Order: sequence, then structure tokens, then C-alpha cells
Amino acid sequence: MDKFLALSEEKQNVIINAALQCFGKYGYDKTSINDIAVAAHISKASVFQYFGSKKQLYTYLLEYCMNTIMPSFDKAVLDAEADMLNRILLSSKMKMELLKEHPFITQFVASVWEEASPEVNDRIVLLKAESGKFRSDLVLRKEDSLRFKNPEDAEAVYNMLLLMAEGYTARYRNAPEFDFEIVMSDFEKNIAILRKNFYKEEYL
Repeated sequence: MDKFLALSEEKQNVIINAALQCFGKYGYDKTSINDIAVAAHISKASVFQYFGSKKQLYTYLLEYCMNTIMPSFDKAVLDAEADMLNRILLSSKMKMELLKEHPFITQFVASVWEEASPEVNDRIVLLKAESGKFRSDLVLRKEDSLRFKNPEDAEAVYNMLLLMAEGYTARYRNAPEFDFEIVMSDFEKNIAILRKNFYKEEYL
């Protein structure tokens, strides 16, 4: 890793994006170091020299994505919003703005949620647990359930929206491009439907 980190930022980004693209398109098992080397215009030996193994490279990408996505959320803005559904919508918009600048991360993250390789399963389980806790800490508050007709529905609605967001990402995994505006418009409509059906009248 030291040799990789010694490279210029521009060169690092070329290699990272090549790896994100290959893993995102083909998945872990079907992606070879040679595929990544060709996409990055470097030698296969250089990839091994920088990362040691395919698993270590994949693990680095998981951490890279987390470290890139997490700072994109403005916690102060989210904390100032009293409504859970509005916080979820705001956090989704923040993430979308970040992903617009990092299209290969979008494809890679979508592939991670579908990845079944036992070689990296342990790392993915940890990442899902960490990201899940981060998301819930970011948007959930104890008082959120008070806005619901049935307070116990709050957690179910939250989980429903998480699955919906993952579904959007999976749908666009191999698409030529990710249409952020269409996705957010659709997401907003679904949140409005959930609000109308689950919230108490005074919170509509």
C-alpha cells in the first residue's frame, strides 16, 4: 500500500476508478487483476505490487467508498430537521450529489449488495453492519414514532425505504448511466405516499 499511496493523486484515482468499474461490472470472482491492470493502463505486476492481492484491493475499495460517502452528509442540517421522512429524503439527496461526482462508486456499491463470493463475504458483512448503524444514527430519533398513526410502524417504514434505495441502485447497476433526477423524483413520490398512509393527520 505504501507504494500506491506514494503515487500522485491523479494516478491513484485512475487505478481506483478502474478497479471500481471492473468489480462493479463483473463482480468479485469474475474480475481478474489483469482486467483491472488493462483498464488502468498499468502492468498486472504493478497492481500486485500496490495491493498484494485481489482481496486486499477489494477491501481497500470497500473502505475507500465508505470514507468517501460518509463525509457527504451534513449532520447539522439533518439534526435540524424534525421529521424522519424529511431527514431520509435530505440524506438521500446529499448522497446523490456525491455519487454524481463518483459514478464508478455507484456501480461498485450496487455490486457489493449483490456480491456472494465467500472470499470477501466477511468484509461485506462488516461493511453492511457499519453502514447500517451509520445510516440509522444519522436519520433516526426516538421521537420519530410519535408522528405515526401506529408508533411501531416507524421502524418498518424506515426499513422499507432502505430496501427501496437499494433497489434503485441495483436497477441501475449495468445501465449506461444513472439518472439521478428520475430516481429522486420517484423516491420523493414514494415518501409522500408513505407519509399520507402512515402519519397522523396533524403531521401531513
